[in-house]
Amino acid sequence: MILKNAKIYNDGLLRDGVILIDKNIIKKIIYKPKKEELKELSELNVDKKEIDCEHKIILPGIIDIHAHLRDMEQSEKETFLTGTNAAANAGITTVFDMPNTIPPAITSDQVKKWMDKAKNNVHVNVGFIAGIPKALDYNEIMKIIDLGVVGFKIYPLGSLNEVDWTDYLNIQKLLLISSKFQIPIFIHPDWPLSIDKKEKVLQEYTLENYNVLELHNELFPCQMEARYVNFILENLYKIIADNDLNKEEYPIIHFCHISCKDSYALIKKAQKQYSGLKISFEITPHHLLLSNKITLSNKNFGKVLPPLRDDEHTQFLYNQLKEGNIELIGTDHAPHTIKEKLKPFNKAPSGFPGFETYPLLILDKVCKYELSLEIFVKIASQNPAKQFNLKKKGFIKEGYDADLLIVDKVPEYEIKSQNFKTKAKYSPYEGFKTSVQIWKVFIGGSEISSEPKGKILMK
Repeated sequence: MILKNAKIYNDGLLRDGVILIDKNIIKKIIYKPKKEELKELSELNVDKKEIDCEHKIILPGIIDIHAHLRDMEQSEKETFLTGTNAAANAGITTVFDMPNTIPPAITSDQVKKWMDKAKNNVHVNVGFIAGIPKALDYNEIMKIIDLGVVGFKIYPLGSLNEVDWTDYLNIQKLLLISSKFQIPIFIHPDWPLSIDKKEKVLQEYTLENYNVLELHNELFPCQMEARYVNFILENLYKIIADNDLNKEEYPIIHFCHISCKDSYALIKKAQKQYSGLKISFEITPHHLLLSNKITLSNKNFGKVLPPLRDDEHTQFLYNQLKEGNIELIGTDHAPHTIKEKLKPFNKAPSGFPGFETYPLLILDKVCKYELSLEIFVKIASQNPAKQFNLKKKGFIKEGYDADLLIVDKVPEYEIKSQNFKTKAKYSPYEGFKTSVQIWKVFIGGSEISSEPKGKILMK
C-alpha cells in the first residue's frame, strides 16, 4: 500500500512525501518524490493499493500508557472490543491496560485469562500491567513476568491484594523485585486520608456547601499525593544505598497521573539531583485542561481520581507541557455505566472515558499554536515507545511498524459523547470544540475496520 500526497511528520517537521507499507512495516519513505521515484515505488507496491492523503498530516500512532479496558466481569462498563474500537477511532494504536479487573489480575492464572480474553478481540495493540500477588509471592511474580506483562501496578487507596502499600517494608520488597527483574512498577501516588480528617472535611462541606468537585479534591488532597511520591522516593534512595546498586540495577518507577505541582516538583528534583534514576511520570489530559471549577450538567461526569484540581495546578502543568518539561501523557480512560454515574455523588464511581477526547483536544491546541506539534508527537508517541521499550513503534521510520494516524484541520465542531465508540456515553468535555479530524488510522499497515486486528504486546 502507498500513502501519497501526504505531509509526513519527521524530526519536528512536516515534509511532503509518500510512504510504502508492506507486510505491516513501513518499507520506504520518500520525501518530495520525483516521477521516476514514484514509478519505482509503484512497482514495489505488492497489493497495488494507493491512498491519496490530500495533503493531510501523517503522525505516528498514539501510545496510551494508562487505560482501563474493563471486560471480564465488568463488561457492562466496557469490553476489549468496545474500548479498543474507541481507541482506534481516536488514533490511539497502542494501549496499556490496568489490572483492577474483576476478579483482579493478581495471579498468573488470572492474568493469563485476562490476556486470553483479549486475543482476537482488540482493535489496537494492548500491553498488560498486572497487579501484585498476595503476600508478594515471589514465585507467582516470576510466573506473571513470564507471561510478558509490561509491569506491575500498586494502588495504596484500595490494595488489590491485601498488601499495605503504606508499609515501607512492602515497598522496599517491591523495589527489590523491580531491581532484580528490571520491570516497571506503576504507582498511583496517594497517601490515604485518615478517617478523622475525612469526617472533618465532610462536616465542613455540610456547613459551607462546597462545590462537590472541590469536596472531592479536599478528600484526596494534593499534599497526600506529594506525600506518597516522597515516601516512594525515600525508600528508593534507601534501597539503592543499602544494596549498593549500580545504575543498571536501579528499580524502575513510573508515577501515574501526577496532578499537582508539588508532586511534580519532587519528581523533577529527584531526576535532577540523582543521575541515572529510572523514574518517569505521566500527566492526564484532564489534569492539563480541566479544573474543579468546571460547569457540568452532572458533577459526577467530572468525578475522577486523582480529582480535578484547583486552577493553579492545571495552569502550572499545562505551562510545563508547553515548555517541553512533561514527557508522557496517559488518558486514564476509566469507563463506567451511566447508571453508576447518576448515583449520588458519594456513591458514584470515579473515572470517565478519555480515549476519544484526548487527541481531538490536545491536537486542537497545536492547531491554535498553543502547543508545538513536536511536543505532542514526543509525549504521545515517541517518548512512551522509548520509555517502555516498544520496539519499532512511536516513530515514522523505515523498518518500523505501520501504526499511523492521518489528521486534518476542519471547521470547529462540538464534541458529543453520544457519538463515542466507548460504552460510556458521557464526558466532562461535552460541548467542547475542536478543529481536528481523525481522517484515517492504520494498525500494522491495515486501516481500522469492524474487524479487530490488534495484537497482544509481549515483553
